[in-house]
Amino acid sequence: MPASSFPGDARARLRPAIWRIVTWLVLLLAAFGILQYSVHAWRVAAALDAARSSTDRASLTGMLAWDIVYLVAACITVTASAGVLFRRTWARPVLRVVAGILALWFLVTAIQMAAHWSSLSNQSAMLLSQSTLNDAAHAFLERVQRRYLVAMILKAIAVPVMAWLAWRLGTPAVRAQFPASIRKAD
Repeated sequence: MPASSFPGDARARLRPAIWRIVTWLVLLLAAFGILQYSVHAWRVAAALDAARSSTDRASLTGMLAWDIVYLVAACITVTASAGVLFRRTWARPVLRVVAGILALWFLVTAIQMAAHWSSLSNQSAMLLSQSTLNDAAHAFLERVQRRYLVAMILKAIAVPVMAWLAWRLGTPAVRAQFPASIRKAD
């Protein structure tokens, strides 16, 4: 059936809600973050038990604290994303805040990475020019440089996507898709 034969509302219902797709991606990436931070925290805790010096223990304790902060943030993100996908009224404003914070976080870290890019490139080029490195070391340095660049680009892409999600969740069209909260009659 041609698209022109659909009434305006029917055509709009056939289009996927991009904000829901982005919310699914946020949920999946945050769930992966939970796994990643849990494994890292487990390893850091094991290293903390084996650490002998106080400087090692202090450094590992700081790493463990950051792992816990990231783990809690990822759990909040998963909870808010799942709540939005289940159209829970409380979750929409929470995910708006989370998406805004993520947009800001991605912006700051992408800027930091960009500021360090020239230093990384120069140091990598200097190391790669040394003839004493074997082929495996060359491949490793090139892989590190490529991953750094990909991470920086993905963060730069994520900034407008997260800002858009935070904005979109506040629009009347999306807000109308969430049931009004039930209030007790006085």
